[in-house]
Amino acid sequence: MDIKSDPTVDRERKRLKTIQQSSTVADCDSVQVLPYLPTDIITQILSILPVKILVKFRCVSRSWRNLISDPIFIEKHLRASAQDEGYAHHRIIMNSACRRRFEVKSCSLSTVLHEETPIIHDHCYPLKHPRRSVLIVGSVNGLVCIVVDKDSVFLWNPSTRKSNKLTNCGFKKRSGVHIVYGFGYDEASSNYKVIVTKYEKTAEGPFKTEVKIYGFKSDLWRKLEKFPEGNPTDGPGTFVSGSLHWAGSGEMELNHSWSILRPIVCFDLSKETYSEFSQPYYGDGASNSKLGVLCDNLCLLCNIDYRHADIWVMKEYGKEESWSKLFTIPYLHQPDVFPYSVPLCISFTKTEVLLVIGSRLMLYNMDDQTVRPTNIRDYFQEYHNCLKAYTYIESLVSPYPE
Repeated sequence: MDIKSDPTVDRERKRLKTIQQSSTVADCDSVQVLPYLPTDIITQILSILPVKILVKFRCVSRSWRNLISDPIFIEKHLRASAQDEGYAHHRIIMNSACRRRFEVKSCSLSTVLHEETPIIHDHCYPLKHPRRSVLIVGSVNGLVCIVVDKDSVFLWNPSTRKSNKLTNCGFKKRSGVHIVYGFGYDEASSNYKVIVTKYEKTAEGPFKTEVKIYGFKSDLWRKLEKFPEGNPTDGPGTFVSGSLHWAGSGEMELNHSWSILRPIVCFDLSKETYSEFSQPYYGDGASNSKLGVLCDNLCLLCNIDYRHADIWVMKEYGKEESWSKLFTIPYLHQPDVFPYSVPLCISFTKTEVLLVIGSRLMLYNMDDQTVRPTNIRDYFQEYHNCLKAYTYIESLVSPYPE
């Protein structure tokens, strides 16, 4: 008998096909797979998983896709990631600032602090090209603001690989024009904002200054009054406590040699108002300072006679009397340039800080005052003093408005 025409075989084939289809449906339906787990428990479990896994889990079922894409869940996941004291969802993002080649790479912050050998990820950021400059402005809630080729501004989520190019602010790049950016989050209106300041030398002497602000929700640029204390020349603004900060400079100053004498200029992203406060008194030999963030506090690193660097933090935001010197880092050798970055974070044990020295990520031990390299291979070793490093948190936050 021809087996293809056997009714028994046909029925068995149909039965197996039905079982296979049922299994497929069950695998794709969270309710059928886990009928005994309440939705709130499933939500709790998913909220502590890495973004990479959650992106894949969107394909499990329609209900899971809706849950993982829900703004409330995204906020819950972000909050859980930020509160993780083990930095499981934090990453270090690094870019070279040399003219020969531009790269952006990242690795797990947790593995670095645990003295493991991290996996270095080479990012495919928007408009990526080795000859096209890329500047990391800052990171908030997993969104990284980058400027490519000096005038193309993007909000980019490296974890989800989604990006949004902002409308052009109208400032043209040309010789003699300096442009400084800042990126932060207005919690009062749940709005991400970008500030750009353009200043250029005029024939009369003083700089011509223009300031604009971009609103994430409106997708528009608006003009602002210029900075009350000259122009911010020390790089991208530092975002702390709802405000962006720069070490102000005078009208005619384009170097940092007098930055310790200038107030720190603040811009409140919610009120859209300027304010300022003084830097701490560093003592004799201080020549320049850098702004940063350490443990959610405004932080300053000041060079002292190119012999060591002092680290200060403002323990109570906005109160000048709360400036406190945490520790001093000795220079490993007599540097040709100011080689240290502001510390990126404090380790789990609260005894070490992570920072960039020259073109390497290093750990400084505050107890025995020693410096040692991390286990990161020297990917940027050829870019002497050109490595920039920041931290960001993995999140599902979209670079597009709701």
